[in-house]
Amino acid sequence: MVADLSDVERMVDDWERDAVAKSQRYAEMQERVEQISITGSVAGGAVSVTVGPNGLPTDVGMTDAVLRMRPDEIAANVLRAMRKAQSQYPDRMREIVAGTVGDDDASRHIVATAEENFPPAPEEDEEPAAEAPGRQLRIETEAEDEPPAPKPPRRPEPGGAGEHGRRRRGGGDDGDDGDDGDFGEDQTFLRRD
Repeated sequence: MVADLSDVERMVDDWERDAVAKSQRYAEMQERVEQISITGSVAGGAVSVTVGPNGLPTDVGMTDAVLRMRPDEIAANVLRAMRKAQSQYPDRMREIVAGTVGDDDASRHIVATAEENFPPAPEEDEEPAAEAPGRQLRIETEAEDEPPAPKPPRRPEPGGAGEHGRRRRGGGDDGDDGDDGDFGEDQTFLRRD
């Protein structure tokens, strides 16, 4: 019976040692992941983007070669460089995981998540599509909290025409005696004293 108790104690000690060792390996993995820095460059090195932990951009660099690019080309190249750097993130994660915690369910999940979030980069020779100058479609919307611009006041047309067309004078075909409540040209609704 004493032998059985010592076997249990040894198993518990082994489990504790394994748990501590595994915890240390995961701590080392986390430390190495926090130091990730990957740079991708495009357009002959004219544009580069560096991503850090979590694949988020930490730096953008450009050479004087961007002075020959249109703004939309620069923006497209920044995105291409960022995607190129991010596409290397899963491989870097795979290296770190293999060198620290090894192959287990948790490490496979970590690498699979990185692959899902950061797909392979576009082909190297793929250039952003150049658009013809002046042929861009831009859609702008007004902010919901801004009232519409006021319309300028309408000017009356010469000859007494108003918003409702020309004023009728005299008797009409509709049996009207001509008094439609309009004032004549020499009359006013203001009282003259």
